[in-house]
Amino acid sequence: MNRRHILAAIAGFAATLSLAACGGAPKQAAANKGIVFATQKNGAPFVAQQRGEFEKRLKARGFGPVKWVEFSSGPPLIEALRAGAVDIGLVGDTPVVYAQASKTDLYYVATQSLPGLVGSGLVVPKASAIRTFADLKGKKVAYTKGSSSEYTIASALGSIGLKLSDIEPVNLTPGDAQTALANGSIDAWLTWDPYFTLAQLRGGAREIAVPQADLRTVAFYVASGSFVRDRTDVLKATLDELRTEAKWGNANRSYYRDEVAKATRLPPAVLQGMLDRYKDFLFAVDPVTPVDIAAQQRVSDYLFDAKVIPIKVDAAKAAWQGWTPAQ
Repeated sequence: MNRRHILAAIAGFAATLSLAACGGAPKQAAANKGIVFATQKNGAPFVAQQRGEFEKRLKARGFGPVKWVEFSSGPPLIEALRAGAVDIGLVGDTPVVYAQASKTDLYYVATQSLPGLVGSGLVVPKASAIRTFADLKGKKVAYTKGSSSEYTIASALGSIGLKLSDIEPVNLTPGDAQTALANGSIDAWLTWDPYFTLAQLRGGAREIAVPQADLRTVAFYVASGSFVRDRTDVLKATLDELRTEAKWGNANRSYYRDEVAKATRLPPAVLQGMLDRYKDFLFAVDPVTPVDIAAQQRVSDYLFDAKVIPIKVDAAKAAWQGWTPAQ
């Protein structure tokens, strides 16, 4: 999503956001305004959006309405949050680091974390001479700058004694990277599902194993600073109801598979293969813990040491631990 689309989203929700812009608006009025939720056609937010039960339960608690805005990846979602176009959304660990480095007023308010890489990886054209991760040296490697893929590539290279400067990084959105891999203008692409699976099944791409020394698949629910400070009760209710959606989604994986298939036009069989990687665990909405903060600090430090971000950040300053799940 480019800047034009971001500005369009902002304009589309100008009426919703106008109350927040009024410095004298009472806190109660802010609490009664709607919730603008960012989605990426995945995760518990997607289940909540498709089913409609999430909104009904929030309405019964006196909150809402909910507006949904779709993004292709974490970086434009963060930009929209920074601009005040959305209140809350789900992103990977790296976009949060970038947000902190740019002084964005946000917090990570809940988390979902899995050991190792799940649903993401590195692909190369089928006929490529690249066979190992070390073969990327000197090659054009695409990933979306500011996304979780950037930390993955930097960390994996570091684990085998290489740096980002040892490859030729190419910053592309998933859609552009898919085309670039197909026409041979890049040598490799590190991305996430559904693009990761799609590149292999439709594009004939070949997966290259990624060194995973300390890698985790992490997603954070991030919220704007104003949402956290001025509408704390709404935020807590949102997380409670989203946690209910996560539990429902884990028990009804076929619903998620079929709805994502409709939304993305991917064959259900492709999506089933993706879901099988998660085994019994798919969704979670959990409170932020000291373990999460420590893990996020490691990501932040690594990106600073790799000269990906210009300043060192304190991950704890963006952590909000004010939510205890109702169930």
